[in-house]
Amino acid sequence: MKKAKLNYTKQGYSYIKCTKEDCLNWGGMSICDNCNELMEEEVYLIFILSRAICKECFEEWLKRAKIYEEDLKLQKQRHVSWYKAYGFDIEED
Repeated sequence: MKKAKLNYTKQGYSYIKCTKEDCLNWGGMSICDNCNELMEEEVYLIFILSRAICKECFEEWLKRAKIYEEDLKLQKQRHVSWYKAYGFDIEED
């Protein structure tokens, strides 16, 4: 498993930054789940969206993301195992 740092948005949603190669390794085609463009640089894997998105789409999502307590509750229960399913050993601060 590849080590990855678990990050959080200001709304509290977890994500990890990974690479195009990581995406290819878990069986993805390195295509953004939002804009359908090829991801060449950073890939953002976001549990609560169940998506891998490009930097531009991630920044757009950050502008409009809202806090939903039920999402945060679900995230607390399942996000680490979800990231592990994609081949990441999560490091939490």
